[in-house]
Amino acid sequence: MKIRLVLVSALIASVALGTAGCNLIQPQATTHHYDPSDGVGVNVGALQIRNLILISDNGEVGQLMFDAVNTTGADIVLHLSYTVDGTITMQDVKIASSEKTVGFGGPGEPQIQLFGFGVAPGGMIQLALEADGSETKSVFVPVLTTAQPEYNGLTPTPTPTPEPIIVPTAAATAGANTGEQTNNVEPAPVQTPAG
Repeated sequence: MKIRLVLVSALIASVALGTAGCNLIQPQATTHHYDPSDGVGVNVGALQIRNLILISDNGEVGQLMFDAVNTTGADIVLHLSYTVDGTITMQDVKIASSEKTVGFGGPGEPQIQLFGFGVAPGGMIQLALEADGSETKSVFVPVLTTAQPEYNGLTPTPTPTPEPIIVPTAAATAGANTGEQTNNVEPAPVQTPAG
């Protein structure tokens, strides 16, 4: 009976050691950093950028979306740049210090628009990011479309084109004041009601 008990104990110990041994030789997935969303994350100096995505339906005009964490107590200017036809295009984004995450590109949030980048939806655009003298970080950002339900309605809001202002010429103004015709323009025909 003692031998049987010793064998059962040895079997239990070997099964327990065999199943627990996987954690000793296999890396744990929970210890590796990954981006749990469609976008990418990067730390630029003291600034933390999360879920960085470019929303574009045509690959030429896009809206940059991301969340920023700045708990330094001072505003940070994020300098971002990308290449358009061999020319570097730069933009600056001021990110206020806050205990909360500050969002960009979402409904009711500030917009950051990129133009002429020439990356089709489904591709990746390379951005260079630098924040107030920090080391420049290069990151590949996915270009996604509004065809995905979670991004529907998030295309860039176009800047309104101003209405043209029509200023009358001096000759037209003079003709209007004297009753004379100017610029050989025929007057509109006047119709008299029948009756």
